[in-house]
Amino acid sequence: MNAQAQVSQIPVTYLDVMGATQVLRPYGITTDAKGTIYVSDAAGGCIARFNADGIYQSSFGKGEGSFWKKVGALSGPTGIAVDAEGTCFVADMKLHCVMKYDAQGHFLGAMGKKGKADGEFNKPWGARFDPQGYLWIADCDNRRMLKFDPQGNLVLKIGTQDNDENADTRFNNPSDIAFDREGCLYIVDEFHYCIKKFDPRGSFLLKFGKGGERDGEFLHPRGIAIDDQQRLYVTDTYRNLVQAFDTNGHFLFSFGGPKRLGGAMNRPLGITITSKRQILICDNQNSRVMAFTIT
Repeated sequence: MNAQAQVSQIPVTYLDVMGATQVLRPYGITTDAKGTIYVSDAAGGCIARFNADGIYQSSFGKGEGSFWKKVGALSGPTGIAVDAEGTCFVADMKLHCVMKYDAQGHFLGAMGKKGKADGEFNKPWGARFDPQGYLWIADCDNRRMLKFDPQGNLVLKIGTQDNDENADTRFNNPSDIAFDREGCLYIVDEFHYCIKKFDPRGSFLLKFGKGGERDGEFLHPRGIAIDDQQRLYVTDTYRNLVQAFDTNGHFLFSFGGPKRLGGAMNRPLGITITSKRQILICDNQNSRVMAFTIT
């Protein structure tokens, strides 16, 4: 940790909560080009949709068609990503695939099945689009990150097997990914208790963090997002807070919920940052999304 990198005043202010009566166990969160907010609800088996002001609009992913011919039903939705056309891609950790829905929430099809081969998944978790429009999936139990082109073709894999001696490219439960303005990747390696940075070609650059409860350390890092000042925000599920870092991995500050009854986070998971400079965090065990603003 670089002590000089810490900020004297935390530039994040608590705003409010949303979804307290619409989601049971929020896991993943993202926004589309219009500012619409999408929250994956693993316990409810659906995607809840809110407008840019946090007002509930609708949900989808419970299946379409008759009881015997129902298609498109989610089982364990986690990561969620929306492309420029409004198509929604949902990682389902129980179905071991990525489910696709159109902008109205109608089922389009699924990518992959359970397995270790190219294009297959074992408990996929995070889902993000990079600035070039490629879809990245955190394939947790296969211990790798997968990159797909807009046609759904696998174009890059990051992550080596456990018996590989190169520990820097070895993952243990990769769960999420973020991208800086230079195109570098920041991958949450949950059970190695760190964040790993790669260049746009997938070459390892550095890592930061270790197991612990001090500043810059993690118990269970899970979600990651980056703001317009190139600050990284990482949710630590078991410490019930969010830590911020610069792109070289220097700790900046941390924050949790407001210090009042019912204000504390309880197992924060997914995180995203909106165009309005709001940080939205899935407060999983409190069945809500917490909103903060970057000041």
